[in-house]
This record gives sequence, structure tokens and C-alpha cells, in this order.
Amino acid sequence: MIHAHSLRWCGDGAIVRNLLTRALLATLLLGGCSLSAVPPPTLPSGVTQQLLMRSLERALGQLDIEKLKTQSVAVEVFHHAGPEALIKELVVTWLRAHGVRTVSDSPDLKIKAFSSVLGTDSDQTLIGIPAFMAPVVNVPVPEIALYKVQRNRGVAEVRLYGFDAKTDAVVNAPPPATGRAKYDKYTVLLFIGFTLSDVDKHD
Repeated sequence: MIHAHSLRWCGDGAIVRNLLTRALLATLLLGGCSLSAVPPPTLPSGVTQQLLMRSLERALGQLDIEKLKTQSVAVEVFHHAGPEALIKELVVTWLRAHGVRTVSDSPDLKIKAFSSVLGTDSDQTLIGIPAFMAPVVNVPVPEIALYKVQRNRGVAEVRLYGFDAKTDAVVNAPPPATGRAKYDKYTVLLFIGFTLSDVDKHD
């Protein structure tokens, strides 16, 4: 003889198994989403590359090149940071685009361009509570930012020296030129965020 409560238990058991199966499937799906491959960011990051290039372009824009426009010049570029081929080509192309006639043979003037500084710096200010691990339970507690600014700066310094093509005597040595760029991220009252940047402004 089958009792009514046994029938109810069988029905309840089927419901429980169904719920457990669905929960397991949902867990597997969520796990698959969290473990899916995420492409790593480029190194250096896109923002860092923008800071470097804008700074270099702005430093070049501060150079006094009027005397160079009256002569043919051969250009050598020297630097100690950043992608070598790109920086050299950018400096030479920039000079050409601004009226300097560059040649490889028999120049009137030899120019040595020194990219003595090309890099980025970062720092931040936080008013609030930094992220930390809760004691005892060892649970991460997220950052609570009432006010936070993450400052990213790019800086470049360029200097040109002009040499007589025949005697190698220095005939032109304008002062160094400096260019700067910024990309700052702000957070106010935890959720309000905005960016102040000049990396999209091309000189």
C-alpha cells in the first residue's frame, strides 16, 4: 500500500533533483564564462604609447629650426628609451614636414638630435579607505574612494646640435625643448568617475 506522504516525497524529490541539476548547470556556465580566455593588454599600454608620442611631438614643436631650413642637412637621432626605429623616423619625418631639407650625401650641415628624455610617470592620491584583506576571515575588502585621482604623465626632451659638414665644428646649438602630456582618472564618492586628458590633442 502506497501512502500519500510517500507520493508527496517522491514528487518533492523530483523537484529537488531538478533544482539541483539546474543549479549545477548554471554553475558550470558561470565557471565557463569566468575561465574564458581574455586577451592580455599590450605592453606598453595604449595610453602609455599615447603619452610618449604626444610628449615627443610637443617637444619637437618647441624646437627652433628656422636656421635649418636654409641648408641641406643630414640627421642622426640618438636616444636611450622607447622604440628606436619609430622615434628616429618620427624625428626625421617631422623635420621634413616642417621645411627642413634632409639629405644622405654632401649635406651643408650635420644634425645630431638627442632624445635625452622619453618616458612616463604615475602616482595617485586617495581620500578614503584602500583595499585590504579582512583579518581572521581573510576576505578582500574593496577600496572605498571618497576622492581619488590617478595621474599619468608623459615627458620628452629633445635637443639638436648642428655641425659643419666639413670641419665638424658646432655651429648651431639651440636650447633643449620639452614636451608633456597627461592622462588623469578621477573617482568621486565611490561611483562618479571621469577623465581629464590631452593625449587626443595633436599639435
